Amino acid sequence: MVEIVRRFLVAAISLGVIAGNSENIARFFDDTVALGQKVATAGDLRSISIMLDYEMMRHGRYPRTGDFAAWMARRFKENQLKSLTTDHWGHELVYEASPDRKRYRLFSLGPDGVAGTSDDMTHTGP
Repeated sequence: MVEIVRRFLVAAISLGVIAGNSENIARFFDDTVALGQKVATAGDLRSISIMLDYEMMRHGRYPRTGDFAAWMARRFKENQLKSLTTDHWGHELVYEASPDRKRYRLFSLGPDGVAGTSDDMTHTGP
């Protein structure tokens, strides 16, 4: 019986600590999710950039800007979690090939979804 009371007391104290720090716990959770989204998007951009560079080595040019989604569908296996051409905030990745298709810019609009802000994530090639 003493053991049961002790466990209830420990549980009550733990809940009190958690309830008293709910804002800190929520902030920690939000920060962890945001960091995970950033790391996952960076990884996706890197993987796509590697495949784009492989395309350049094989064919001497990068895909056309308008052909990016179709190129992605051919080069990467589709998954059920998210579209291959979106970042981890749900925004479409932006791909721009130079007119001669010898350079490219691939970027995520970041959490704010607005181009040209400090949270954008960019890869360029070569």
